Amino acid sequence: MIQRIQTVYMLASVIAILMMLVMPLGTICSNDAYFDLTALGISSVTEGVALDEMCYDLLSLILLMLALPLVCIFLYKRRKLQLRILIYTAVLDVLFYAYFFLYEAPVVKGMAMQALSNSGFTAEVTADYAICLYAMPALSLFCCIMAWRGVIYDIALLSAADRLRPSRKR
Repeated sequence: MIQRIQTVYMLASVIAILMMLVMPLGTICSNDAYFDLTALGISSVTEGVALDEMCYDLLSLILLMLALPLVCIFLYKRRKLQLRILIYTAVLDVLFYAYFFLYEAPVVKGMAMQALSNSGFTAEVTADYAICLYAMPALSLFCCIMAWRGVIYDIALLSAADRLRPSRKR
């Protein structure tokens, strides 16, 4: 299982997404307040501003991106299914960017602005996203593509070996 190069790539994809799960994804700040954004949600760092919201959809997307290559590692005998799961994982990696920057980022900024206005602060909110948010899905996508190529190579190698073996049917 581990001796195949695509397993190493799948494991690297799992580690990249796991890093997104444990590292902060960014900070949202204004003149008076700071908020931390993680995969679990957004929370206030500043005293007097109450905000502690869970982002269940972001968390579930990251967990799905984590689970697919992890499951794919243990399906080493079913190569066609591995190919399909790797394609789904690559599509999810690309869709993560679209989902986060088109939906989740404006929602998070809106929640921060709402919490600031409820606390009496009035300021413009800016978001500063960590490199982890940009790099880890791209690294996972690269690893999934390389694992997909490794599975294709295994399928071709096994089909060539099957042509050389004599048939035992009589």
